[in-house]
Amino acid sequence: KVSIEKYEAELYADDGLAESDNTFKKGTVTLTIDEDDDTVFAELLGHEVEEETGEMVRKDTDVAPYVGVGRILTKVVNGVYKYKVEFLPKVKFSEPEQEEQTKGDSIEFKTPSVEGTVAKLPNGIWSRAKTFTSKEEAVTYLDSLMAK
Repeated sequence: KVSIEKYEAELYADDGLAESDNTFKKGTVTLTIDEDDDTVFAELLGHEVEEETGEMVRKDTDVAPYVGVGRILTKVVNGVYKYKVEFLPKVKFSEPEQEEQTKGDSIEFKTPSVEGTVAKLPNGIWSRAKTFTSKEEAVTYLDSLMAK
């Protein structure tokens, strides 16, 4: 899930709206992770996984790095499959809430979510998107963005 906050301002003159601005302020991205893998969370949150024990160690001095986040959305347009790449080049994740539930009358799956703040690059870019006709092209494009 991606939510965007904007600066919003309106200037009224001569009894009407003269100017308006709705520019990017920041965003929030929420990822649901299918497996609570310590190595994934450690990398996203700036924690260390000890080589000998495999234990993830959290310190109050840990700083989460900025990372790029991308996804490929599959769409059908006029009966034709298309693949849209959406990429956020500068995201910093924060420590997720830890919520668990015991088994009751029925089993309920819980998956952890992690939330990050979307920021813009020095050149003002905060998102890239492009649509392709083949999934392979979309994957290649997203891989190229992740490599930058």
